[in-house]
Amino acid sequence: MAIEGIFGLVLFGKVLGGFRTFHEIKRKYGSRFHDHEIHLQKPLTEYSGPELVEIGMGISLNGAWSGDPNRMLSELHFMQESALAAPLIVGGKPMGPGLSLFVLRSLSETHIHWLKGGRLLHVELELEFKEYQAFTGGLPGLGGLGQMARGLF
Repeated sequence: MAIEGIFGLVLFGKVLGGFRTFHEIKRKYGSRFHDHEIHLQKPLTEYSGPELVEIGMGISLNGAWSGDPNRMLSELHFMQESALAAPLIVGGKPMGPGLSLFVLRSLSETHIHWLKGGRLLHVELELEFKEYQAFTGGLPGLGGLGQMARGLF
């Protein structure tokens, strides 16, 4: 087994008798700014902090070299529908700052080829991940829960 990446239960690379890997990764960093209106003057811009990191990933699953595409599809559906936050690691390195947690925000499938009987042979996937910061509900003393959760992985 040659693992190229991992997201929760989903393994990328040469796993389970086939190749399950990505062909394109896009990473987006941003900053938050707010403009404060000043009467008869230009607004004042205030930096409010960094945005959450967004990751886009393209995956091509072909039954000839990746095994049954439905196996990985079911793993990805589970992670997306369960809203599970997990580290996203590619090439042994986290895709966000530190060991950030990510959630799979969307999963787009394009089914390309089928075998007789309707068995899926080839599917193209577009995944969108977003960095996840645990919501503490504004309760005092709980601001470190997200940091504590990172220590579990």
